[in-house]
Amino acid sequence: MRFTIARRLTIAAAIAVAPVSAAHAWNESGHRIVARIAWDELTRPQQVFASELLVRHPRFAEDFAAHMPPDIAARAADDPERQRWVFMHAAIWPDLLKGEGRRLSERIAALLAGAEKTELERRLADVKRYDNPTWHYDNKPIHIDPYALPPAPAPGAKPVGVQQALPNALRELDDRNLPAERRAVALAWVLHLLGDSHQPLHSVSLFSARHLPQGDLGGNVFFVVKPRPADPTPVRLHAVWDDMLGTDPKLEAATKRQIVAAFPRSRLKQELAEPADPLAVEAMVNLWLDESFRAADASVYDANLRAALLAPLPAGATSALPVALDRRYLLAALPVARRRAALAGYRLADCIRRAESRSRP
Repeated sequence: MRFTIARRLTIAAAIAVAPVSAAHAWNESGHRIVARIAWDELTRPQQVFASELLVRHPRFAEDFAAHMPPDIAARAADDPERQRWVFMHAAIWPDLLKGEGRRLSERIAALLAGAEKTELERRLADVKRYDNPTWHYDNKPIHIDPYALPPAPAPGAKPVGVQQALPNALRELDDRNLPAERRAVALAWVLHLLGDSHQPLHSVSLFSARHLPQGDLGGNVFFVVKPRPADPTPVRLHAVWDDMLGTDPKLEAATKRQIVAAFPRSRLKQELAEPADPLAVEAMVNLWLDESFRAADASVYDANLRAALLAPLPAGATSALPVALDRRYLLAALPVARRRAALAGYRLADCIRRAESRSRP
């Protein structure tokens, strides 16, 4: 796809004002699909264990029950369909916190002092107790030329990322001596972060000396244009991969079946082998993140994307962005994303099995 200079300037202006939002790692459908894969792998007692833990979540009323569709809310608490809905909803709960925090902050900013503002500030403080935006990613640098080096880290402690947060959540889920409410929060984070750790763009940041000297923040500032007849508006590369499993909730069950058919557990035996030391959760999570890094290095930032950043710019152009994706890129990306989702679903089921077995008297 060719871009005129005027077209490039228009796109550059749009990119300049586009806000950089926190990465989501799969959209809501993607996270629910991973959770659905895991749910269908569990035995009924294991499903009940997870479900009974999640209803003890300290924000169950606000963040779960209040979002239930009427047909789900009308079912009994022990109904498998209702329990599955709660399980899949837990997988998106950490992302819902971000949106709730933004909405409350906007409402608070518009109010003068008073009882309503005080109540909203109380609710915002409770949301912030559980919202941990840095937990969703842990980006390792990829630099595509000798001068594209990551900047020196800022003074102070490094924020906790998924590399630390997921092992901590797994340990809390396994610890039957902790209060059920705390283990419920841990389970929701495990459901979400296990999906995050398998989305390739939650493990990397690409550096280009000329175009991305501060890194692309996991594809969040790497803009691309999809092949026609898609909307020609530039989109973040991260969003392309977030949406790779689909965006229509009505198709999630069918997509899950397609993923499992293409990547059954039996085909992934080597990757799914039990760790030699099941308590060495850091090593296990590092392995998952390393897989995602290698998928990003080989498939997300493919040769064409790298070549576009390294090629001389056309006369009058100031940026190589956005890069035009072709259909070949999307066709090659889809099985990579689906394989990562399958691994995430099976591994999530295995983690819940271990937690359930350790919870028995």
